[in-house]
Amino acid sequence: MSAEHSKNRGVQVILPAGLPAVSPAVARGLLAILIELTEVPVLDGPAEEAGNDG
Repeated sequence: MSAEHSKNRGVQVILPAGLPAVSPAVARGLLAILIELTEVPVLDGPAEEAGNDG
């Protein structure tokens, strides 16, 4: 394939009409993958409410 030919080729992405149904186990697995790929720290417990000065 020449460079000229590859420059003119478009990319076609075919998406499903709706979201696929996933089981809770698959959803947890996908969420775990997303968490591993991010650099945002994940808390182990619920965050304390801000502005609760008592």
